Amino acid sequence: MRNLIYPRARSWFALVALAGMVSALALAAPPEGKLDFHTSSLFVEGCSCSIPCTCEMGQMRHGCQGVGAVVITSGSFNGTDLAGTRIAYATMPGSWIRLYLQSKSDVQGKALTEFAKRAFADFGKVESVKSAVVEVTGKDGNYSLKVDGGKIMELATEPVLGLDKKTPLSYNNTFNPISPTVMQGKTSKGSYHDGDRSFTLGGSNAYFNANAKGNGKV
Repeated sequence: MRNLIYPRARSWFALVALAGMVSALALAAPPEGKLDFHTSSLFVEGCSCSIPCTCEMGQMRHGCQGVGAVVITSGSFNGTDLAGTRIAYATMPGSWIRLYLQSKSDVQGKALTEFAKRAFADFGKVESVKSAVVEVTGKDGNYSLKVDGGKIMELATEPVLGLDKKTPLSYNNTFNPISPTVMQGKTSKGSYHDGDRSFTLGGSNAYFNANAKGNGKV
């Protein structure tokens, strides 16, 4: 027997199908547009490059590997307070990045995850995001970074002083949204070990800023 579907029924079925497709696409589509943020933080990182590394200047060096951390003292992302949160990362800029986050609540952690992914998007594909204990101590360019007590990540830096032998060399208007101004440092030692990724650092480039100010959209 031949199935009979009247014209109106066909139109109704088509509208239902179209609505279903639109809903599915809306759920699958990533969020559009950049979101507001502003942060005050301590920023420190070290990498395998000779001084100075050009990655923060927008020129990714092939083979550069590094680790770093951001200790956010105040600020927000898309309306969520980020004060007291910490971000650590390991990366081969232009290729991959792994994020290690410390937050005070699930809501804050969710916002921090999205913020970190957007802020470090240029560093490459996000391979993983994990909760971790991120420790940063020191001052004036002499910093110590440890993730999970140094089992995953460790970094020690010292400042590189300029002509006056008192203040470190500095670079302004870099491509780092969290710390557009960075001071020149040197990595005295560093290491990263997590799964299939592993490297060590020493006598190479480092950047830092104890009063990093970031704001805008990411």
